[in-house]
Amino acid sequence: MLRLSDLERAIHGLREVRPASARRVDWLALERSLGVGLPADFKEFAEAYPPVEIDEFLRIWSPAPGQEEEYAEGVRYGLEILQDLRESGDTEEYTVYPEPGGLLPWGESLEGDVFYWRTAGRDPQQWPVVAGGRNGAWWECAGGMLAFLVGVVEGTAERAELPDGVLGPAASVVPLGP
Repeated sequence: MLRLSDLERAIHGLREVRPASARRVDWLALERSLGVGLPADFKEFAEAYPPVEIDEFLRIWSPAPGQEEEYAEGVRYGLEILQDLRESGDTEEYTVYPEPGGLLPWGESLEGDVFYWRTAGRDPQQWPVVAGGRNGAWWECAGGMLAFLVGVVEGTAERAELPDGVLGPAASVVPLGP
């Protein structure tokens, strides 16, 4: 599993927007609200960074300390949208969390792509990332959120419908919250 430092090396501008002090998220409360543990690489990211927008394209949502329930509400809203897609037959074989192996959202693009974990098995560290493309393509990446992001930036992960020219080493990074 990759570490946050791997993503910071891949995206040169990321470290520049990192707050001086760690963000203390109440993971117990958040995970209780969601009904599931979350991957360690996501927790590492969220402890270091607020929500960010990368290259005016991809947004990674991270919970703000003291606002864990608001984050959980946003996740549940994303699950409702995914359930609507599933009911209309637009999720291929993928199911929606809390179904076994169901998808759980963690990010999105400004063009309509959504990024999920496939909650396969009890160990969140083993969950692959699933990308739902804006034009209906679905693809998976083993290794977790950081592996997916580093792989897309470095060109070693499948990009499928992600446009060329975004998410490279010189990507711009803008914090979106506290």
